[in-house]
Amino acid sequence: MGSRGAFVDVSSGDFSFKEGGQHYKSIGILSSNPNVKVIVQDSSNVKAPEFSHTPGRIYAVVKDGALKHVAYYDENHNQAVSIDLAHAHKGVQPHRHVYMSHNKNDPGIPPTSDEKELIRKIKKEFHLK
Repeated sequence: MGSRGAFVDVSSGDFSFKEGGQHYKSIGILSSNPNVKVIVQDSSNVKAPEFSHTPGRIYAVVKDGALKHVAYYDENHNQAVSIDLAHAHKGVQPHRHVYMSHNKNDPGIPPTSDEKELIRKIKKEFHLK
């Protein structure tokens, strides 16, 4: 599967991969929600993909047996919400970012109760930290 911005041109529907992009490997689908795909990236900087081949997809990104990100994608394949579990932002951990905004001045926004429940389900089913 692809990477952060690895698709040639999402807006025109060209989902072929750019050479040299970061790649992810799927390790499964959440049994209670087939729209949630759990993926692994083995490079040092683990980030959720910027785009999804499937509109409305949710990716759970794993690194070293720990859930690092849960990212939600809109109908245009763009990342709409990213929940970061790896570090605190403005004292909030986990915290969410909206539409790729990772500005250090953004407030620390905690995940919603539905997002927290999804995180719990993913961790439990895939035995993640």
